[in-house]
Amino acid sequence: MKDFRFGKNMMLVCGLLIVLGIVLGPAMASAQATSKAGKLETYRTAIKKDYGIDIKEFKDQLKGGKADGKDITKYDLKQILMGIKIEQEHTTNKMIALEITMDHLEEIPDYYTRLQEMEEEAEEDMEEIKESSKK
Repeated sequence: MKDFRFGKNMMLVCGLLIVLGIVLGPAMASAQATSKAGKLETYRTAIKKDYGIDIKEFKDQLKGGKADGKDITKYDLKQILMGIKIEQEHTTNKMIALEITMDHLEEIPDYYTRLQEMEEEAEEDMEEIKESSKK
């Protein structure tokens, strides 16, 4: 079995990688935090514009939901906006509608697109039934 030794060049490369990790690690973490804050602000602005609620202090009110404790930016913004509108059929509280929306999206990421497609298909079917009964 051959004896494996690090040469000077290999030690230099390892040292540089360690230094880069030490120097760039905090900067990368900061950039990720800034990016996450920016995304949250985008969600906050869109939801405030469309529904007049501020999610800055959003907290779960319904216990036992699938999305309890999850970050709202985990979910697609378009789905969130569709969901709040649809869930207002069941509650006048827009924060509760948001929470229900997140619970549905935790299970099925495109829940509201699927729901909309299913409803449109059902309406077409009902229209066909109506037309055929007139004949």
